[in-house]
This record gives sequence, structure tokens and C-alpha cells, in this order.
Amino acid sequence: MELRQLQIFCAVAEKRGFSLAAESLGLTQPTVSFQIAALEDELGIKLFDRGGRTTQLTKSGEVLYRYAREILALSDEAVQSIHSLKGLLWGEVTLGASTIPGEYILPRVLQKFREAHPGIALAVEIGDTAGIVRRVLDNEVDLGVVGAGEKNEKLVFTRFVRDRLVVIAPARSEWAADDRVTAEQLGKMPFIMRESGSGTRAVMERRLKELGIEGLNVVMTFGSTEAVKRAVESGGGVSIVSERAVRNEVQLGLLRTMEIEGVELGRDFFIVRRKQKVLSPAAAALFEFLGSVSEDSRV
Repeated sequence: MELRQLQIFCAVAEKRGFSLAAESLGLTQPTVSFQIAALEDELGIKLFDRGGRTTQLTKSGEVLYRYAREILALSDEAVQSIHSLKGLLWGEVTLGASTIPGEYILPRVLQKFREAHPGIALAVEIGDTAGIVRRVLDNEVDLGVVGAGEKNEKLVFTRFVRDRLVVIAPARSEWAADDRVTAEQLGKMPFIMRESGSGTRAVMERRLKELGIEGLNVVMTFGSTEAVKRAVESGGGVSIVSERAVRNEVQLGLLRTMEIEGVELGRDFFIVRRKQKVLSPAAAALFEFLGSVSEDSRV
């Protein structure tokens, strides 16, 4: 069993397909298939169920996947530790991020990190908050930056930055006649919602529930902030998003923001890591950097 085989095995498991895994690794599909077949022959078991529309791990494959991720992480940590003895920080860090920090905050922050640590390569994977937390738990990413915390004895959440949510509406519409809207009025407007698992949605629903608002008039649900913005621009309804996500559209006169009377829709973003995970020197450097960047530079 070789490290390269384990890398290919993990890629197939995570991409749920041989073609997608080959593409992500820069290999041909026959090469990937050959390596998986060799690994299965060596272990005497089937690692994947290839019968459905996607390739799924067998029970034996799930066991190997857990160990393979640990082995690959330890291999990277060993190489990075050797480089650190030379006074160098080297390696790759995989960072999971929910939509708002991933698209509107981290690009600028991570560029500053790269300037300070040119030997560290960064791979940023964007998803919703629930998915990123799950990937941290499964050891598929080194760190996560998410839009909502949760109680989990296996995870540590560290505050990263404060965010403000606002109601958005088309710049010219009957819903945007004023800069403020009452909770009752909001409940009657056609509402465009983020998907279940979104940190923005979780915080919004929790805060509105505290105000006694549970029955929003949801007309559409989208899986990204960009799709929500485009739907609102086209006149489909109103929504609640991060103020950071609509700055350009507001400046261009495409969208208008409103506040809910008497309500402050704020939330924190968090850096999340596994409690028992020993971070590689490169990942530890990124964790420390994210925690030390000033609030102004995250805007």
C-alpha cells in the first residue's frame, strides 16, 4: 500500500467517481482505475460500490478512508515539520469556508497570509456552513470558517469577525418604499430563501423566531447568495443576506437594503477546527494568522 494509492483512493471517495477524481489529480481515468484495482487486490476486498449513478464506499472502504485520511495528514505533517526545522513553513493547507467568508472576506485576508508565507499553498473549498462543519469533522479540511457555531464536543469554534444581515429588495419596487420594514410587513412579502444548511438562513430564522416571525412567504429557495441576489434583482421578492455580499449591487443601484424596525440582525463568523487534531505547522500558522488579522482588514 503506497501513499499515492491512498491519495487516489481518497480522491475517488470524495469526488464519488473515477472520472472526477482523475480530473482533480491530473491523471487519466485508466490510471486511477488501475491503482484502485491494485489496492483492492492487495487488501482482498472491494472498496467501492460501482453499481449506482455515483461511486460509493463499501463498509470496508469507509474504514480504510478514515485511516487513509489520517495517514496522509501525518505524512504531510512529517514533511512540514522537517521543513520547519530549517526555518521554513512549507506545504498545503485545505481551508473550508461557507459562502460569505469564502467569497467576500477570505480572498483579501489569504493574499496577505501568502505574502507572509510564500511557501504555503492554500486550497479553499466553499460550501454551506453545515457542509463545511461536516468536512472538518471528517478530517477532509484542516480548518473551516463558517457563519454559525454549534455545540459539539469534537470541535472548537473561535470567533473570527462580526457580520451584519440586511433585508434586500429590487432598487425600484413596491417593497422598497422606505429604508425600514416592520416584522409584520416582512412576513407578507414574497421571500427568497437560502438552502437548509446555510449559516445565513440559520441565524436569520433563529432571530426572527425570537420575534415571533415563523411564517415567511417563501416563494423560491436557492443554494447560493449569488443566486438569491439575482432573483431579487429580477423582482422575484425580498431576502436577507450579508451586507458584505451586496455592496457592489447597492452602489450600482441594482438593489436596495432595508432594516427591520427594532431588530439588529448580526452574527459572528467562526474559525472551526477539530479539538483533538494536531495541526501541521502550516495549518497552525494559518490558524494563528486568521485570529490575529485586524477587523478593518477583514471588511
